[in-house]
Amino acid sequence: MLFFSRSKILMICGAVLLGLLFAIPNALNSDTRESLPGMFQRTMNLGLDLQGGAHMLLEVDLTSVLDQALQNERTAIIDAFRNSEDRLRTASAPTVSGNKITLQMRSAEDADKAMPLLQELSQPIDPANLNTAKTTRVTREADRVISVEITDANIEYIRKQTIDKSIGVLRRRIDPQGNTELTLAPEGDERILLQVPGAKDIDTIKSRINQSANLSFHLVNEQDSTNQAALTDAVQNNRVGIGDVYYPYSESEGAGGLIVNKRTRITGDCLKNSAAGPHPESGGAVVNFSFNVACAREFGTMTAKNINKRFAVVLDGKIITAPNIRSPITGGSGFIEGGFTMESARDLSLLLNAGALPAKLIIVEERTVGPGLGQDSINAGKIASIIGLAGVALFMWLSYGLRFGTIANIALATNIILIAGALSLFGSTLTLPGIAGIILTIGMAVDANVLIFERIREETYNGKTPINAIETGYKRSLAPILDANITTLIAAITLYFVGSGPVRGFAVTLAIGIVMSVFTAVIFARLLTATWLRGKRPKSLPI
Repeated sequence: MLFFSRSKILMICGAVLLGLLFAIPNALNSDTRESLPGMFQRTMNLGLDLQGGAHMLLEVDLTSVLDQALQNERTAIIDAFRNSEDRLRTASAPTVSGNKITLQMRSAEDADKAMPLLQELSQPIDPANLNTAKTTRVTREADRVISVEITDANIEYIRKQTIDKSIGVLRRRIDPQGNTELTLAPEGDERILLQVPGAKDIDTIKSRINQSANLSFHLVNEQDSTNQAALTDAVQNNRVGIGDVYYPYSESEGAGGLIVNKRTRITGDCLKNSAAGPHPESGGAVVNFSFNVACAREFGTMTAKNINKRFAVVLDGKIITAPNIRSPITGGSGFIEGGFTMESARDLSLLLNAGALPAKLIIVEERTVGPGLGQDSINAGKIASIIGLAGVALFMWLSYGLRFGTIANIALATNIILIAGALSLFGSTLTLPGIAGIILTIGMAVDANVLIFERIREETYNGKTPINAIETGYKRSLAPILDANITTLIAAITLYFVGSGPVRGFAVTLAIGIVMSVFTAVIFARLLTATWLRGKRPKSLPI
């Protein structure tokens, strides 16, 4: 185990050198880092507890989602009755109360015919698993009265899906590059915890949270939109024709609004991609977009049938532009113009790419964490690390002498450098628990050296030569070293996948520290020992 080929020596030294190169940028100022090659500009990200940032608690408006689910179910029931062979009709409009839709049929015979239709509409919550609970529960309450109720299992499924989708959309909106290492996690049944380390512009984050980014394209009802009486009735009495809806203009478009067709198949879900760019003619800012294949075909058909008519682009209930259709748009791409600046066009494209929030989010708690406490924590961590490192180094010198103690201490220092390099390379976030993990690693890093040196000392007492004692010490210590570190690594991995936020930070630094300590103790320290042994050829070991 003491023989190292030239290629192995080069690989070990190369790994240590790379770790040093990745660790060095953390000690440089930003101007110096920018002069380095791209991959060597990376540094460890500091968590919220170290560099400050934004802390928010968001409440998900699940009521609106459930109401929408009920309205969708009500529409599906009406469509099913209309398309049935018997053309079923209710005696009065279906009523919605709580989580239940009540249907008053015209006769008991109609109720008999409606029951199988309604039960057919009740599908398994998970289409991939037919044994899961159904979406609705159909009950015959009287001869002519049927109730359709959303099941508790479906409500729980909607709740979980809404929170999961909200977290995904927020992550894409706030951290589109994926390098901020923000914390997004469910908090209770209806809340989401959001922490953004290093956030300086809190208002921008809040605006991205508050904007739903529901985009849709609607044909304009030209007759009613040009009729002042119809527009006034729509604004004052919220009364429009069947199948229509009134939307006001956005602030950039001025006062007023338009009456448009309520139904549309072209929504934000159709977008494949969007990006800010200059207007091809005027040079102003626009949002370029492209549709997926199905919606591109639908959009082409709609524009081909409505030449010289207007269609309104509606964002969160406001019309941002209403251009005239001059020719069929069959390429599946186009641009939205609406008095944007380049910055606002970029913000809108970011929101559209991230997708629409499934529910409104209400900020119920908001805190801005200053960096002062974080700096105190960093300083305390540095002091603790220095004290711990000095104490461990002194112990190794006193226990195993100057030569073997120095080898262990060089391996320990290399271990710290490699941890810093690995955290920088992966762009990991260093939190206060992460600093605790590094300090813990300092103590654990010499465990392997202690096992090896104690074994070497034992073999020396048994009368073996220095080469045989060191060879045996490293060989027979390998199994217990791997056992101890693998079990700790399993615990760190479990912490990472089960825990969240700061717990993950601790798990990451601990796991990296374990891997690096095995490398430095079993491989790098062995190389140093073999190099010393070949150079000095001692007749006895100073251990």
